[in-house]
Order: sequence, then structure tokens, then C-alpha cells
Amino acid sequence: MSKWMISAKKADFNRIAQTFHLSPITARLLRNRGLVEESEIAAYLNCEEGGLRDPFLLPDVERAVSILQDKLREKKKIRIIGDYDVDGICSSYILWKVLNGLQAEVDVVLPHRIRDGYGISTLLVDQAKKDGVDTILTCDNGIAARDQVKHAKEVGMTVIVSDHHDVPKEGSGEDLLPEADAVVNPKRADSSYPFHDICGAVVAFKWMQVLLH
Repeated sequence: MSKWMISAKKADFNRIAQTFHLSPITARLLRNRGLVEESEIAAYLNCEEGGLRDPFLLPDVERAVSILQDKLREKKKIRIIGDYDVDGICSSYILWKVLNGLQAEVDVVLPHRIRDGYGISTLLVDQAKKDGVDTILTCDNGIAARDQVKHAKEVGMTVIVSDHHDVPKEGSGEDLLPEADAVVNPKRADSSYPFHDICGAVVAFKWMQVLLH
């Protein structure tokens, strides 16, 4: 029988908490991330934009922003379709926060885990069309939703997919992307972004960075 061993990384968590005005739990999380020296912790907690990776390296990000700028200018109705987990909720909030601040007509729909399943669905597309939505933005989902995206396009909607999950492959090994107007995903074969394993919320953040650039 396997026996699980929990690796407890050691540090003076109370001192770290006092120095950086954190809770001891947050101090422990920082240590678990491999941050030991005070200079490393300070840099992590006070990261400046210049220290972040270039968002323009994400595939389709400039195309996605160009489309979105047109929709904002034309006052089109935009719907964000996220997911019900923490990453999906955070991704949705990041997109909504920025777009709402830009006076967009935007709302958020999170799928019901039992009724809708994961991410964008045909039911959610049909509801968006019924609600007069012009543009769907997915976040933390959509990369594998080829049928749902195709349906949205067939009923006349604009779709921008932002996701971080693995890209489905054809038999030849080539990416099998949904036929969206733009697909922002660091795991695309043509991605120049140096770290492929960012979460959906970071993809959303990077996309909004470019929009506000």
C-alpha cells in the first residue's frame, strides 16, 4: 500500500508575516512556491508590469483586441462565458472588470455544472442569441468547443476564444482549433509565449493588458 508523505517546507512564517504584513498562512504559501529570501518575496509581492512577460507574444491576441475595439466602438452587446471553477470565475471577472470600466454593454454567464456542463454549450449560445448578444468571449474554456463555436458563427455571432487548456490535435498532429474569430491560447503550436502553463485568468489578464495598452 502506498504511503503519502507530506513535504513540509520550513521557515519562520511568523517573521515573514510580520515583515510583509501578511497572515502566517500566506507566508507558508509563499514558502511553498519556493520563495525563501526576503528580496524574492518582496519582488513577488510587488511585481511591476515591466517584469511580466510580453502579452503580445500570445497568438491571436492583437486580432482579438482589434475585434473587441470595434465592438466597443459600435456599442455591441458582449457576453462573457466562463466556467464554474475558480479559474473560470476569476477569468470572467477580469474580463468583465475591464470591459465594464470601458463602458461596454457586457454581462457574464457561468455554466451550471449539472445542467450545462463544462464551458460554452449550444444551449448557452442559443440563449445568448435570444438575448440579443452580438459577441461571445469565452475564458478558461472554448478551445475544444468546435461544434458550439461553429453553431454560434452559423447564427451570426462573433466569437473570441481565450483558454489555456490543451489544444486538440488532428491525426497529423496539427492544431484542431475552433473556427472562432480569434483564438488566444498559449498552448497553440504557433504560440511565441515563453510559458505555456499559465492559467485561464492569466490569459484573460494578458489579453486585457493589450486592450489597455
